[in-house]
Amino acid sequence: MIGLLVTSHGDLCQGMLNSLAMIAGENHNVFVLKFDDYNNYKEELTKKLNTLTSHYNGVLIFTDIMGGTPFNESYKYIRENNKSNIKIITGVNLPMIIETTLALSREENLNNLVNIAIEAGRDSINCVC
Repeated sequence: MIGLLVTSHGDLCQGMLNSLAMIAGENHNVFVLKFDDYNNYKEELTKKLNTLTSHYNGVLIFTDIMGGTPFNESYKYIRENNKSNIKIITGVNLPMIIETTLALSREENLNNLVNIAIEAGRDSINCVC
């Protein structure tokens, strides 16, 4: 089984989790961690990822901005702990989270989930003029 972690600046990640539950129901394999204080965030992220990697075969992290603290600290954790079973996707949006969560029940390959998430994210961006 694969766990999902949505992490962002402020409450964006919690808002996405709330919206996900409203649209697709609760999922106990999706977790959130908001960034608001650097020292606490780094410690909480390490704890969260240690727990997730001990309970799941893989972890897919969604971050809001590439180069922001949630991305940077997640990437640093992967490098420092030599974790090949963790992937990061930046630019998270709600359709991406919904499709990936729905795919969790049938997909056990982390790389396939990455592709599902990226495709759903791209497909959800449209201009209606």
